[in-house]
Amino acid sequence: MVIEICETNETAKLVNQLRITFPDADVVVYSCLSRCAGCFLCYFAILDGVLIEAFSAEQLLHQIILGLQSAKGN
Repeated sequence: MVIEICETNETAKLVNQLRITFPDADVVVYSCLSRCAGCFLCYFAILDGVLIEAFSAEQLLHQIILGLQSAKGN
């Protein structure tokens, strides 16, 4: 599992929490993911190639957790 995060998005503050919570996931931080319009409006991450968006860091973390749990179930 790969979680991609843009360091210019506020999502970057979740990196340590994601690495601790999901040690088997590869958390990759890029300087830019070229999603400027979305980056300006909301928190986002890319989980295994799928864009996940939320209105808060807490909501995004919850969405990532659900996505990872779903992936483990398959």
